[in-house]
Amino acid sequence: MKTALTIAFVLLAACGSKKSAPTTTTPKTGGGEHGDMVPEVAKFHDVLAPRWHADKGPKRMTDTCGATAELQANADALGKLAPPAGTDAAVWTGKTQELTSAVGALDGTCKANDAAAFEPAFERVHTSFHAVMEATGGHKGGEHHGDHKM
Repeated sequence: MKTALTIAFVLLAACGSKKSAPTTTTPKTGGGEHGDMVPEVAKFHDVLAPRWHADKGPKRMTDTCGATAELQANADALGKLAPPAGTDAAVWTGKTQELTSAVGALDGTCKANDAAAFEPAFERVHTSFHAVMEATGGHKGGEHHGDHKM
């Protein structure tokens, strides 16, 4: 009986541990799961990550759509940065413009309340952001984690 209770407790504890810790909006500039990030990249990441890692569905769409103005402001800030050392200026400009465009398209999808187009538009933002992170050296290609790959 004691063993059965122990197993039940372990299973309950494991199920309860699936919730992730709350995220902060403090820019991360030190090492972490994505490596060192410049403050502007960290700021975008801190808005994107909790929404990207949320379960797919109406709440994820509502929460993400509610943050498009902040995502756009952060993407615009990235577009104003000088290219990172060792990065071709044209490549950097292309990557930041793609991110800005992707966020704009996501905002349009949100304004249209188009649930079918939301996930592909959000995926474009995510992919574009990772391209910007890779250009800053803050993320290595192929390093993804979690069900939603960020």
